[in-house]
Amino acid sequence: MTRLELFRIKSMWGNYNFDYACSLSRGRSGGLISIWDPNSFSKQNIWCHDSYIIVQGKWLHYDETYYMINVYGPQDSEAKAMLWSTLHAFMHDHNGNYMLFGDLNVVRDESERYGSVFSRDEADSFNTFISNSNLVDLPLGGRQFTWMNKAGTKMSKLDRFLISDSITDSIPDARVTVLDRLWSDHNPVMFHVNKVDYGPISFKFFHSWLHRNDLDEVIKSEDVVAMARRTGCEAGSLPFKYLGLPIGSNMNCTDSWSDLAIIGR
Repeated sequence: MTRLELFRIKSMWGNYNFDYACSLSRGRSGGLISIWDPNSFSKQNIWCHDSYIIVQGKWLHYDETYYMINVYGPQDSEAKAMLWSTLHAFMHDHNGNYMLFGDLNVVRDESERYGSVFSRDEADSFNTFISNSNLVDLPLGGRQFTWMNKAGTKMSKLDRFLISDSITDSIPDARVTVLDRLWSDHNPVMFHVNKVDYGPISFKFFHSWLHRNDLDEVIKSEDVVAMARRTGCEAGSLPFKYLGLPIGSNMNCTDSWSDLAIIGR
């Protein structure tokens, strides 16, 4: 790679603290490049092909081996089927966690295309590859489609992230978001970890449990007292608060409920 090309990568990345692997363009076929931060991902091996780049390595804070597969799917149906067969054979021969991503040039079902011809054979071949390779197709957030023509009459979901099902156990909060288009007719697709706190897990209590002899062993009375003291709700602690406002021991004696009504709107 020339100095000019390295400078272009630097301009995209923002600094020179990067490592990369590339598959150069051939004829009318565009090239591929994978870029990563060496402080976050330690490269061990690289395999390059016209349609993919595989980078083997380890992520910081993770002991498992990862294979990052950057894919540009061919247009031809037979070439696509050959690509899935090649990648499946590679994954069978190399143990580790897999993250496969890029412009795969294929959809999984008819709902992922609009205004263009859907190929059931291509979809079946792709779905079989996903199933046989134990991959999980992460749902996209932000947009339904990742490619659109200039006229806006054709749209498809061509870009996605496929990950090993084992990764969903170690990274359960993995998300994929479709970003705004800038220079390409494809939307950038971002993989990220977004841990959302929805509050305490809901708890159900069935009336029939009251007849169980061991119910007293589930929640100790001393635990209830300790939790009440921790939250300021122990017996005799008045006035308590409702919606952040002090309430007396007898709610009927509250002078004005207007403040509560405003908060409750």
